[in-house]
Amino acid sequence: MRILHLDPDDMDNPISGGGPVRTWEICRRLARRHEVTVLTPTFPGSTPELWRDGIRYVRLGRKVRDHGSSHHLTFLASLPWAVRRYPHDLLVEDFMPPCSATLTPLFRRRDRPMVGSVQWFSAREYTRWLKLPFHWGEEYGVRLYQNLVVLTPSMQAFMEERHASVKARVIPNGVDDALFEQPIRAGRGILFMGRIEVGAKGVDLLLQAWARLPEAEREPLTLAGKVQEPEALQRELERTGLVGKVRIYGIYNAEQRLALLDECRCLAMPSRYETFGMTISEANAAGKPVVLWNKQPMSEVAAPGCPLVPPFDVDAYAAALRDVQHWSDDDLVARGHAMREHARRYNWDSAAAAQEAFYEELLAASPHGRHLASR
Repeated sequence: MRILHLDPDDMDNPISGGGPVRTWEICRRLARRHEVTVLTPTFPGSTPELWRDGIRYVRLGRKVRDHGSSHHLTFLASLPWAVRRYPHDLLVEDFMPPCSATLTPLFRRRDRPMVGSVQWFSAREYTRWLKLPFHWGEEYGVRLYQNLVVLTPSMQAFMEERHASVKARVIPNGVDDALFEQPIRAGRGILFMGRIEVGAKGVDLLLQAWARLPEAEREPLTLAGKVQEPEALQRELERTGLVGKVRIYGIYNAEQRLALLDECRCLAMPSRYETFGMTISEANAAGKPVVLWNKQPMSEVAAPGCPLVPPFDVDAYAAALRDVQHWSDDDLVARGHAMREHARRYNWDSAAAAQEAFYEELLAASPHGRHLASR
């Protein structure tokens, strides 16, 4: 099977999130048996093409003067041409900013199956930010897609409510096997991992909660990841009186992630919205509790025993952080083993096998698939 995958991001992009990690983890497994091409935008330092673990990556679009979004905008503009140029038997498109859904389904080859992969679903934030109706893509544009891969049952239900005939298959993200292998210990301190975005990732709420703890009860707080909004982060640190009191770790690799999770007592996941929340499953795989809002889909991903806080109640979040600090070390390790067992359901081999089976099912039922079978 020739698979053409449209991804709005890439692992090597300094501002990337979890979406391109999933693309790589799934596609590198599929590339053992299939021909896989991934189209991404250009970004600083990118090359026109790259082979990575059997996957051919091709960059589309370009930067226009100093326009920060031009890589992505020119990538979007090139998609109708690209899906006609690059040969494929099945087309996969990750949902992408600013509308989640795109118009690609209108330009695709009609005899070949297309799958929308719901890795990004935050158009309402763009609507609030730019005062334009980008959320219409999530309300109406999703109806252009007959087949979807979603990460959680709540997203499956959401899609089925808006598109009665959609075939939405739940295939969650996986977890790096190395996270299951290191010993579980209690550790010390609170860890935030991921893109350090003040609004979307709720870093402002985390800082407010931590600042409300009595100073003598504050375990060290570490923010690990790319700082996306340095000026906004600095303003929030100043507003909460935490300048110089929070460790800003910066970008980390896989080995450093293991060390960060080993050292911490718990992970803080204060995101206002996610499509999955990969750091939740990673922390649970390492045997660490996650303090998060009682809000789907994050609450679906988290292991039982993780403190669930009423959404955006900063005082309750501070209390939950304090409670975890008071768990005994033996209790925390025992809970950690149970959380690790829960996280074992998030497995990249299983996810790739399920996605491959879905692709083959759709191809076999398509006119193009029947033509291939008859040759």
